Amino acid sequence: MKIDRGLLGTLAVAALTAACASAGGTGGGGGGGGPRINVAVPTVACTTGPLTSTPAADSAAGAMALIQAASDSSDAMRYSLARQQAGRAIAASPGNAYAYYLAGLAAASVRDYADADSLLRRSVELCPGLGEYDVDRVRRISASGAVERGSSLVQSADTAGGVAAYQTALSLDPTSYPAEFYLGLVSFQRQNTDEAVRRWRRVVEIIDALPADTSAEVMANRTETRSNTLNALVLASAQYLNRQQSPQAAELLADLTQRLPNNPEAWYNYALALNNLQRWQQLVPAAQRATEVAPLSYGAWILYYNAYAGQSQAATQAGNTAQAGELGRQARQISQRGEQLPVQLEGITIDVEADNTQVRGTAVGTGPTAPVQVEFTLHGASGELGTGRVTITPPAKDQNSRFELTIPSSAPVLGVTYRVVGG
Repeated sequence: MKIDRGLLGTLAVAALTAACASAGGTGGGGGGGGPRINVAVPTVACTTGPLTSTPAADSAAGAMALIQAASDSSDAMRYSLARQQAGRAIAASPGNAYAYYLAGLAAASVRDYADADSLLRRSVELCPGLGEYDVDRVRRISASGAVERGSSLVQSADTAGGVAAYQTALSLDPTSYPAEFYLGLVSFQRQNTDEAVRRWRRVVEIIDALPADTSAEVMANRTETRSNTLNALVLASAQYLNRQQSPQAAELLADLTQRLPNNPEAWYNYALALNNLQRWQQLVPAAQRATEVAPLSYGAWILYYNAYAGQSQAATQAGNTAQAGELGRQARQISQRGEQLPVQLEGITIDVEADNTQVRGTAVGTGPTAPVQVEFTLHGASGELGTGRVTITPPAKDQNSRFELTIPSSAPVLGVTYRVVGG
């Protein structure tokens, strides 16, 4: 999944260099010989507390601006010293928002995102105007850096550290949908499906609520993340079903099938959940749709049959003989259609590779051996993405064979349906 990859550079750049005066000569301020940069205090009106210059704050601000002026923004040691200077400014004037603001910038510059979160939050508490002035921007950039830190920690087998970093990202920026996604992924891997679903639903909510961005790359990343998240929620529904939590699966899939009308796995899982719950009337349209998007899925036809057979049995138990007979007749017709499939297709997967999408699956023999031509259609957020055909020669009855085809498309896929050509 692509996420916002804005690397954390010098967070003091916009705030400090715009306010920097020209470099002075040597001297002054306890810094010994060497260049000095004087930095103006942000021009923000604060009604709740002071936003003022102090010797220690000036020293910290000048140090960070000097690092930038020297193109030495990667010098963590110097930023650490600036952070210490800002800490002294806080100690000398605990109510001064400027000191917390500078300390937060320095902490973010050395990727101490938890410290930056606390300090920047305090700066805005003391002077709310700092939020719009610069802190909101810094928090968003820091959140992106915290997500990258979290992913690095998870990849190095430090899941606890990764989770902490993702949580820090959300504290810095509650709209950090990459952090929500990865926290959901960790929960899914830990079999905490409820938490994974909550996180992933939140990802979709955040993306849907964001205003459009002028960057095509940003919009493409959002679309891909949203698509990946919806597909992840389908996997979560399967996790529910594997643990026999059909009510939770049905509730989730009732929404997902509306968002993913061309996703066979979502429809099959929904039908299976309703079948397990014996909600026969609700099962009829769900199972019917499952057979429409995947007409060679024997499992889908079985569920479609069960929808009518279950209602027929219920009508019999209620003494409604005529209704039971009609429902039984419909069940038998559906069963016959399922038994007459020229081949069964199972385990269909997709894999987007560069400019192409690979569709793969397993063909199961049903008896007939005549070749069957199948047309697959990829579906994305804005409609059909492309089609491709493959000729499948059915193996012997109950035997398996693999098939695959390539469809030109690199867009995120939300579903793959197919039809039998000429069928």
